[in-house]
Amino acid sequence: MDRKKKLVIICLIIIFIGVSSAYYFSGSNKTTYNNRQVIGTVSLPAPQLTGNLSVEAAIENRRSVRHYSNESVTLDNVSQILWSAQGITNTQYQLRAAPSAGQVYPLEVYVIAGPNVSGLKEGVYQYEPSNNTLEMFMNGDLRGDLSTIADGQPWVKQAPLDILITGDDQKMMDKYPDKDLSIRFVDLEAGHAGENIYLQAESLGLVTVSLGSFDSNQLSQKFELPSNETPLYIFPIGHPQ
Repeated sequence: MDRKKKLVIICLIIIFIGVSSAYYFSGSNKTTYNNRQVIGTVSLPAPQLTGNLSVEAAIENRRSVRHYSNESVTLDNVSQILWSAQGITNTQYQLRAAPSAGQVYPLEVYVIAGPNVSGLKEGVYQYEPSNNTLEMFMNGDLRGDLSTIADGQPWVKQAPLDILITGDDQKMMDKYPDKDLSIRFVDLEAGHAGENIYLQAESLGLVTVSLGSFDSNQLSQKFELPSNETPLYIFPIGHPQ
């Protein structure tokens, strides 16, 4: 191959790399989401905007609790906690209960329900903030499986339900190409949502604990999480023992 042809090939390679980079950082490379079959939809009660406990008292009394009674958690309670984590608080601009960098909202919230959640069948649900519903995509009580994946922590199985929070780093990177910055933003947002769950649980007379010890790969496979989502938090929810 003569020198001229080599130069042409090199130029074409450089152009291809440049175009590919521009496409990537332009945000056009949207994540492909996995398609899951929804096998049931539950409309949640509207959230209550007033309560019997002040914010100050909730902050003072909040504790991490790992032991739960057999008392059932109501659907009203579930709705209130999900709303506190990612619910819509401004319908005009679709703003949510937890702040999000650039209003990206990269978090997803799931419920793993056992038999002691009134109004919900045993199964796995995804929270849909836009219409305040739960979409069921797995049947059965899978709290035991979640407990095993979470290093055998027994309170994950003992609580009437567990809330799982995942984060989509790529969704944030579509707006902020700096990977480290985007991951930081997603992690911070999960912390905001997690504290809201703590305080809302306290105001409802419920208890919880934030857990980060689990096998991410096993969790994603068992609970059919889309490949773009990273598990971040597990919150067992229930009444104190």
